Amino acid sequence: MSELNPFGVFPSASFHPSALMTRPADLDAASLTNASGAQLDHWITAVNQALPKKALIKTGTVDVRRRRLADFFNIDLSSLPAAPSVGPVSRDAEINKRQWEHLRSLGAEWAEKDTAFRLVPEIPSTHLNQSLLPSIRSAIAETLARTGAASSLTSSASQQAEQPMDDETVQALLKSAADGDMQALVSLFKVQATLSGTSNTAITNPGLTTVQVTPTAPSVSLPTPPTTLPDSNSVMSSSSDSAILLSGNLAIEALKKADGLRDVIRQLENGDVARIRDLYGPKRGREANPLWNQNNLRGTINRRERVGKELRETFGGDKEKFFEFFTIPDDEQPAPAGKKRKNAKLGERLRPVRLVAEAIPHCERDLNAAKGSPEYQHNGEFLEELWERKWVGMNKWEIWRAIGKEDYPRN
Repeated sequence: MSELNPFGVFPSASFHPSALMTRPADLDAASLTNASGAQLDHWITAVNQALPKKALIKTGTVDVRRRRLADFFNIDLSSLPAAPSVGPVSRDAEINKRQWEHLRSLGAEWAEKDTAFRLVPEIPSTHLNQSLLPSIRSAIAETLARTGAASSLTSSASQQAEQPMDDETVQALLKSAADGDMQALVSLFKVQATLSGTSNTAITNPGLTTVQVTPTAPSVSLPTPPTTLPDSNSVMSSSSDSAILLSGNLAIEALKKADGLRDVIRQLENGDVARIRDLYGPKRGREANPLWNQNNLRGTINRRERVGKELRETFGGDKEKFFEFFTIPDDEQPAPAGKKRKNAKLGERLRPVRLVAEAIPHCERDLNAAKGSPEYQHNGEFLEELWERKWVGMNKWEIWRAIGKEDYPRN
């Protein structure tokens, strides 16, 4: 076989391989002169694919490859007419030129790829079984009630990147959330938004119980100035937004599930109770949200605030003393079935927050009645000094217990 000349073409004068193929329609002296390296390689590839043997090589500079193609197709690059002098090229014209050059390069690169061309990265579809929704809601509410983390959950959900989910992944998240994994809880929080239909979801078949996320690729019209395409995560950001909108309802559900004093005090300290009042309760110049008077939300918030006030004002913020006082005595607390009493958790032996809140007016009424005793009166009038001398260093709850009136009736 004849050797290639320095330009990578056959040197035979009697036969030229270009006779075996038709020159590409977009290849002429003008386009060859202005072609980029990627476009030149595209034409060289087309030549080699059309011939039984490789005729051109891609090595060398852009000018060398341009000359190879010109020699191969007998194109006279010196015959191009001089461009008329019309002054400097405008910025818009330069931008337009570079756009088309970039698009030609992309086209040449695309033509050599085996896979389909995608303008933006493909986002994996999400297939989730809606039968998991009750389990997810229950896990979120129970974990929030236990940890009191509803306030931080909103910001975490908005910051976490969207991840494809399947049933197996959700089951693993449920187990992790039950073990106290807050990242798993945030992920479940967002999955709930998707399954609830509040994100960008579409039912693939009315008879099925699965939903599929269907992202929409942006349309592109050419030529246009270079456009910065959105990150793939932003296409599904509506799921995060929906999760944030659900945070208030989840916090309400968590508040109602938390009946233990420790959980309630934790909710007060984390600001969950104040946040729900701010979102749904009445304000100056604003009526209460309709949810405020539904499902006893107002009573739930009021009870927690009253109990928190007792901790702050009556017990001076001493939580250890507070929890010790409201611990159910052993003679009132039956041992859990199948377990020894000493293994019972302290949180399970505290009085329910509802009973403590309802006992506040009874305590105050009984103390007021006790103050009517002659023991604390002088000339028929109550003297605070006599009362304090009798119960020095004791708060009203301790006095209530001491006079034998302490009671937490279960209606």
